[in-house]
Amino acid sequence: MILELKKYISRLPEKIWFRAMLFSVAAIVAAGAAKWIGPLIPYESDMELASGSVGDILTILASSMLAVIAFSVSIMISAYGSATSTATPRTIALMLADDRSQNALSTFLGTFLFSIVGIIGLSAGFYDDRGRIILFFATITVIILITGTLINWIQQLSTFGRMNDLIERVERATSKALRWHGKHPYLHAMPPVDIPSDAVPVRCDIASGVVTSVDMGLLDEMAEKHGVTVYLAIHPGKLVYPARPLLYLSGEGATELDLRRFQDAILVEHARSFDQDPRFGLVVLSEIASRALSPAVNDPGTAISVLDSGLRCFEVLAEASAETEDPRYSRVHGPEIDMQDLFTDFFTKIARDGSGMVEVQQRIQLCLLALAESWPQLFSVTASDASRDALERALEVIAHKPDIKDLRARSAKVVAAGED
Repeated sequence: MILELKKYISRLPEKIWFRAMLFSVAAIVAAGAAKWIGPLIPYESDMELASGSVGDILTILASSMLAVIAFSVSIMISAYGSATSTATPRTIALMLADDRSQNALSTFLGTFLFSIVGIIGLSAGFYDDRGRIILFFATITVIILITGTLINWIQQLSTFGRMNDLIERVERATSKALRWHGKHPYLHAMPPVDIPSDAVPVRCDIASGVVTSVDMGLLDEMAEKHGVTVYLAIHPGKLVYPARPLLYLSGEGATELDLRRFQDAILVEHARSFDQDPRFGLVVLSEIASRALSPAVNDPGTAISVLDSGLRCFEVLAEASAETEDPRYSRVHGPEIDMQDLFTDFFTKIARDGSGMVEVQQRIQLCLLALAESWPQLFSVTASDASRDALERALEVIAHKPDIKDLRARSAKVVAAGED
């Protein structure tokens, strides 16, 4: 329950309603504060404002912002639908968490509420002369803010939800997860070891789901408290079910412990997330490429762009792996993500769906060669296996002999890099 609450709070900034609520509250406070700030002005202002000038401006703002909000929401919904049909539904979570679109919509809503509250205050005689002056300057400030937000929003609409924009969003999220994984390959814990035969399994006591977060600090705290060692059997992104162990406990008295506290350290949800799951981003990238390579779309250029993005993601992983930090939790042995799984999630699926497109196969071999030659200790063996697999798939479909000769030569370079 505690982990669910932490996860919920950490995701609040990604929710549109949360940011809109903050902007709205700030706008209401700003409109109401004009009454109390006005009397604090230590001088008599010589400004002459027509009694209805501020109200007229606020009325224009309120009516225009209502139209802008409706337009913006329709554009966002259209972009979400386009992303679902052209790329993959898994990209919607990244679009919903977009800062620029959330800030734009929240600013428009906040301005609307600011205008409404100001109009109500003026109509009710809530402001004195000084208060109206403060409200006037606050309105000018809001207009300047709205102008900048509109310009930024119009600029974003030219790319929001487009294919390149979606690929870049997934690449950023994947790179972030892979960078964290590269620095903490075992989730801040000790490396995995053989699990003792007498270790007590801790299983999932709810319906099947996907692990989205693991509270390693809580596991280490509980292990220290009860004098046991924890062997984590899953990592974020893994499908779990009641018969599958989440972790194992080894030590004196392990069989007598209340296992619910250890279960509470692992959050199981219905859908994967990009946060702690480096494999999920690679899966989403490969889904975009697979959709592009389908007979209905037939867009190898998008698949090649995805391969380039995946290459950059693996480069981020390699660079982060060179900066591995020391383990933080001594009583927990973390899980290990096999490099073969990462390559399978990304390259194998694209090689399967693009088996008949020579340009896609050539780019696959080029990306594998780049990884094998640049970071041989980390990627060479796995890249060689992926190269052979991609070549076999291509040979089953491609019949043009020069293309076959070219692909064989490219694959031979990758395999040779793995054997060096």
